[in-house]
Amino acid sequence: MSGEAWRTLSLPARDEEVERLETTLQALGALAVTVEAMDDRPVFDLLDGSEPPLWSNCCVEALFPAEQETEGVIAALATAGFSTLGARQRLVADQDWQAAFRAHFPPLCFGRLWVVPSWREPPAEAEHILHLDPGMAFGTGTHPTTALCLAWLADFAWTPSTRVLDYGCGSGILAIAAAKLGAPQVAAVDIDPAACEVTRENALRNECADITIGLPSQLPAKDSETGRFDVIVANLLLQPILALRDEFAARLSTRGQLALSGLMLDQVPKVLAVYDEVFEMDEPRSNADWALLTGRLRR
Repeated sequence: MSGEAWRTLSLPARDEEVERLETTLQALGALAVTVEAMDDRPVFDLLDGSEPPLWSNCCVEALFPAEQETEGVIAALATAGFSTLGARQRLVADQDWQAAFRAHFPPLCFGRLWVVPSWREPPAEAEHILHLDPGMAFGTGTHPTTALCLAWLADFAWTPSTRVLDYGCGSGILAIAAAKLGAPQVAAVDIDPAACEVTRENALRNECADITIGLPSQLPAKDSETGRFDVIVANLLLQPILALRDEFAARLSTRGQLALSGLMLDQVPKVLAVYDEVFEMDEPRSNADWALLTGRLRR
């Protein structure tokens, strides 16, 4: 198919309207419906597994065949009680959607480490290569918090006995990066079994089968030799980071290094207020509106 293949209809909507609006658009013939933010408030998955909230102000876009006139759709939406003020329609040319998607994920460089999708050739100068495709689990290197953690790991001086814990591994990118960069012993945990499975698949694909992967409850006892780590990296959210302070303190070796991310810059004071009691924290590093905090146990 070529030329003008599709017609889109976009409407602003409040979060409480979105589900019913999606259903109505599908009943009116929409082939697909997408929802995007109209404000800049971040929305995250929730730890209890429930559906995350939508943005307060959304843009709902429906895709129709090019030959379908959307004036009738707009009229039907108004009759159903939806505000159609600000509705916009446009014709969209057909394209290679897979190629368009892949164009958004070029190889990324983090010091000595390159993160490369499967459809790209690694640069000739790449020293350490981590192969990772975008998927369900969080973490492909494109988000500032992941980028901050990868850059920090790339600068780390590994020893033959360094033990690393990636707490909240998501896709496994940080655990695999540590292994690729020279960490001899790496463990990765996540509260989501699906994330553990994704991490396992990515580790095998990157020839890092020695990474220990599981739930936090499967970690060795804190007072055991294998239950403490020289590096703990946690790319999480504010509330779990606050709640896990004592867990991290109990699992970090005496001279170990802690790295915390998943934090917005304005959340840093809250974390420091809690962690300064137990950890000697460094000045935060930043990328856009996001922060990385590093530190070590107070002696």
